[in-house]
Amino acid sequence: MLMTILFLLVFNASACCGFGFKGCSQNYPETHVMWCFNQNIVNLSDVISLVPDNITTINLSKNNIRVIPPGAFGRVLSLEILDLSQNKLVSLKGGEFRGAGALVRLNLTSNNISSIHSNAFQGLTSLRSLLLPYNRLLTISPAVFNHLPAIEEVFLSLNKLKSFSCAEAGGSSTLRHLDLFANNIQTLNVSCFPNLKYIKLSNNSQLELQKDAFASNPRLKTLLLQAVEAEVLVGLSEKTKRNLTYVAFSLFVEKSPLSICDMLKGMNRLSKLKVDLKGSRSPQSNPVLLDCVTPLWLTINDANLGDVAHTPLGKGRKERLYLINCGLKRVSQTTFDSFKGVKTLQLNENKVSMQNDTFRGLTQLTFLSFDKCNIRDIDPLWFVPLKKLNCLSLTKNEIIQLEDYVFSALTNLRELYLHFNLLKFISSEAFSKLWNLRRLNLSLNIIHYIAEGSFKDLKSLSYLDLSGNRIKRLTPAILSGLVNLKKFILYNNKLHLWPGGQGTGIIGPHFFKGQGQLNSVAIGNSIMVDFHPDAFVPLVNLKYLYVAGVVLKTTNLSAVFSPLKKLKRLTLYRIDLDSLPANLMPPDNTLEMLKVQANHIRVVDKTMVDALARLRFLDITENPLTCTCDNAWFKSWAIHNTQTQVSYLYNLHCDDDRRSPYLWQFDDKTCSYEYVSFTLFLTCSLMDVLFLGACMAWHIQGPTVRYLLLILRAKLRGRRGAAGPKFQYDAFISYSSKDEAWVIQQLVPNLERPPSGAPGLRLCLHHRDFRPGTGILENIEAAIYSSRHTVCVVTRHFLRSEWCSLEFQLASLRLLCDGSDVLLLVLLEDIPEHCLSPYTRLRKIVRKKTYLLWPEKPQEQELFWVRFIDALKGNEEDEDCGRGEEELAHLIG
Repeated sequence: MLMTILFLLVFNASACCGFGFKGCSQNYPETHVMWCFNQNIVNLSDVISLVPDNITTINLSKNNIRVIPPGAFGRVLSLEILDLSQNKLVSLKGGEFRGAGALVRLNLTSNNISSIHSNAFQGLTSLRSLLLPYNRLLTISPAVFNHLPAIEEVFLSLNKLKSFSCAEAGGSSTLRHLDLFANNIQTLNVSCFPNLKYIKLSNNSQLELQKDAFASNPRLKTLLLQAVEAEVLVGLSEKTKRNLTYVAFSLFVEKSPLSICDMLKGMNRLSKLKVDLKGSRSPQSNPVLLDCVTPLWLTINDANLGDVAHTPLGKGRKERLYLINCGLKRVSQTTFDSFKGVKTLQLNENKVSMQNDTFRGLTQLTFLSFDKCNIRDIDPLWFVPLKKLNCLSLTKNEIIQLEDYVFSALTNLRELYLHFNLLKFISSEAFSKLWNLRRLNLSLNIIHYIAEGSFKDLKSLSYLDLSGNRIKRLTPAILSGLVNLKKFILYNNKLHLWPGGQGTGIIGPHFFKGQGQLNSVAIGNSIMVDFHPDAFVPLVNLKYLYVAGVVLKTTNLSAVFSPLKKLKRLTLYRIDLDSLPANLMPPDNTLEMLKVQANHIRVVDKTMVDALARLRFLDITENPLTCTCDNAWFKSWAIHNTQTQVSYLYNLHCDDDRRSPYLWQFDDKTCSYEYVSFTLFLTCSLMDVLFLGACMAWHIQGPTVRYLLLILRAKLRGRRGAAGPKFQYDAFISYSSKDEAWVIQQLVPNLERPPSGAPGLRLCLHHRDFRPGTGILENIEAAIYSSRHTVCVVTRHFLRSEWCSLEFQLASLRLLCDGSDVLLLVLLEDIPEHCLSPYTRLRKIVRKKTYLLWPEKPQEQELFWVRFIDALKGNEEDEDCGRGEEELAHLIG
């Protein structure tokens, strides 16, 4: 019995230990990362209970978590990075992170946290980075840092703090970085952070700082004070300013008595400067914008400098110069004349007009950016001096076309970004001589045509992005020359791909000709795309294939993917699939990740999954899976296999079963061969137990059991014979075989052939009237129920016979059938009462003297037979039925 219970427990084991996670998906191939974002998670405990204890990173952002149960993350002993941003947390009362001693980074950004208990972070002995921006904090006690002995970074921007002051009981000797951006801070005391190196106080407009505000912070190097009164920075001690290496501040030059150079006095160690000029114009009285030496890294934001074609920007050597949204209208060589050694130049968000010689002196330039500058036309002469330029960005402009050879002077260019423009076509010489170009981004234009040979000189190109255009036609010749192309992105177009200039929207066998180095292709979201069975034959090194937003219901996917033996990741997103073929990939495939989201797949083919021997990640979300026996194997496999993770397993819905809304809840036991076998085993075992019990009962209480069976049969027979039987015999004679001589010699002649000439009686005898081939019990029963009376010839031999006892009991049961007492006893000898004790009914009859005693005197025997015949012929139906039932009760009890 115990083994059976254990078997049942094992057979009905919970699915909690399977390789699937509730509301989460384990990253691949970086399996130490768990993604649980944007899954409408409310109950954090249910999710964390299924997370493996070796996970180091969990992203739980964009959910509906309101409460963190105490010690919720204690079981994930290796957890180092936890992201709980964009949830609905209101407060931290303490104990929430108990047991998470390995945590290094905690992100609580964009919640509704208004209060934090001083013990909230107790136990986080390894925490280095704490993020609390975009909350509703009015105050925060420095005492919270007492429980963070390793803390290095704290981000408290965009809260409602009015002050931040150290207390005697709080502080940290390890804190290096403190961000208090955009609060309402008026007073500040950070003396309890002696090793502070970075503090951001920008956008605290009412901030006031004492001269010695940072006297206890001798290692302070970075101080950001944008959108704070300039006098706050100027008023700091000389010692503080002398140690600074990076400063950011705001200054409205036109109304302030201070200049940028005035602000920098005493800051002799600056290497990086960021100035927000708040819309200031270029000073008319000074021919130089910055007439003092400024750091190597200079950023100027939000100015209105206008035409500086004849105005030098400043003095001194520069390595990086960022002029962002400075209102530049015209620039020339003079503008940058003093910055000839600059390597990085950004002119983003300026509606600038450039002369041909603007960059003549910038021969060391390696990075140049003109993002959001409303540029329409590109002058090839701009780039002639830029022999060392590696990266050029012209993103988010209004460029309509590229002239032939426009970039031909940039022979060392490695990266070119032209996305978010208005390009309509690409000419055959647009990228001529760019032999060293590695990355080219032409996405999000309105390109509808690319001339053949446009990329012929791009021998080193490894990345090409053509997504988000209006390309309708591509021929194989377009990719000619791209012998080192490794990643090709082509989705979100209006493609009709015509092989050889002809066809009906099919990528033909020659489209990827010569692309043996290509390892990543993304295509889809187009009007009409299909694949020739040999389309991917040239892609012998392809490892990643992304196909989305096209109709491939009728495509022979097995034939298309058969050459892709090295493919490791395959995404087939929203391509109108009803099923996946069993031979989706070639037999010797190396596929590790398969994503088939948002299709019409109802049943997962087991043969297909079995053929993917190296599969580690399967995403089949957003499909109408059926919870039927066809998917029973998939449910069991998804839960119990330890090799392949089924993404968001516990979120997979049943499409057709209201009783089991989720696949993992589907009761598949009736589909299981093992379950049927177990049921059969259990049934047979139960039958064996019952059989053994019956045998033991028969052995120990045989007569009682037999008597109960007789009662049952009598009840059944009584129902069948309720209409009234027709008797075949007048009497059935029950006797012991040892008394057979008396029956043959005396009873039969006198009853069947009486000497007086009276009609004889019809008697039923064992040896004469029992039907051959019929069971003895059945013969006895038939004889009793087909006879009007049962005559028991009682002797000591009769009492010792089991068959005689059975016949007596069956005859007694006639009371239950028709209410008649059919027994007639004939005693051939005197029998002591103690010999009758086992026979309750027999003893009762004897006590009432309702029996016939065989006389020993011959002269009395004639009267005996007269009385015997009268007893057999008399009407016994007037015998009281209730008395018969009373006697039966005595018989049973």
